[in-house]
Amino acid sequence: MSKKRKRTRVAEVFGLILTMLAVGAMVAGCGRKPESAELEEGQYYTYYVNQAGTALISRVYETRAGDTEGIVAELLAQCQTVPESGDGRRVIPANVALAGPARLENNVVNVYFDTTYALMDKVTELLCRAGLAKTLTQPEGVEYISIYVNGRPYTGFGTLSGLESESGAGDGSGSAQGGSGGQGALNQAITEVSPVLIGGADFLDNTGDATNQYDQADLVLYFANAEGNGLVEEYRSVVYSNNLSLERVVLNQLVEGPAEEGHTATLPGSVKIQGVSLRDNVCYVDFDNTFLEEALNVADTAVIYSIVNSLTELPSVGQVQITVNGSADVTFRNNISLSGRFERAPEYVAQETESEAP
Repeated sequence: MSKKRKRTRVAEVFGLILTMLAVGAMVAGCGRKPESAELEEGQYYTYYVNQAGTALISRVYETRAGDTEGIVAELLAQCQTVPESGDGRRVIPANVALAGPARLENNVVNVYFDTTYALMDKVTELLCRAGLAKTLTQPEGVEYISIYVNGRPYTGFGTLSGLESESGAGDGSGSAQGGSGGQGALNQAITEVSPVLIGGADFLDNTGDATNQYDQADLVLYFANAEGNGLVEEYRSVVYSNNLSLERVVLNQLVEGPAEEGHTATLPGSVKIQGVSLRDNVCYVDFDNTFLEEALNVADTAVIYSIVNSLTELPSVGQVQITVNGSADVTFRNNISLSGRFERAPEYVAQETESEAP
């Protein structure tokens, strides 16, 4: 007899409503610049956490290094300091330790931490991750960061619930109090998977009286089965900033890959999601050339309908239009035309049965 697993589509608001500080257009002596202003050569924004521990603030920093690796090293060092004005906190908390220097590989900066990174509470970790991404992706030739804990890719921000203990949650201390819960979640968060690429554009800036919420959603994602010829469901609880659309969150999770044994990735981890928009219940998704050029060992239909079925699990999405570099005049693997809109196709989902114990 098969068991029906409960699906929850409604995102639950955690109640972490975070008021962003307005960036003053004219504040003397603080080294501030509104982010719409053009920076001079060698200048970059460095990001800090406000005193309340609820949002990011930015300051202008002038680097001394002349090469990209040196600039990245300087900016990472700034993430471990407080602003000279003294009105903010460091993005990397004092009790979170780097495990070595960052490494620039192609267009990705790999940042290495020890176990202390994975023990931060939800809000502190998200602000740390956002600050790192927005700071380190500014130099020429850098598009993403990846975070490693104990030398392995860290994916805990996709499944944050449980990383902090009940007694330590929300205090920003990053400590793992309260027993075994933190270690079990840590083992889940640090997994043998491909590194997750995090871009600065994944985190939008709020200014003035705008607010920032952190929501939780229970998603139904579709990955390929072990044979790669059909789809299987995977249920995942995510914590995300409402600066990101839920459609973008779903796609990010697909790129991150499956977490369950016997499930196979349908999108290459290096694919870039260049745009996601929603109009009249149609979700428009634009990928870079990696979507076409880096083939995974799964069926063509598994790739397309992994995207379509996952997105149409959201009540806001009825159809999906996939483009590559803005063009729909593309045939995927010389087999599936992307010129039209795709609708949900449950026939590609393999039937998984779970026998009840006698």
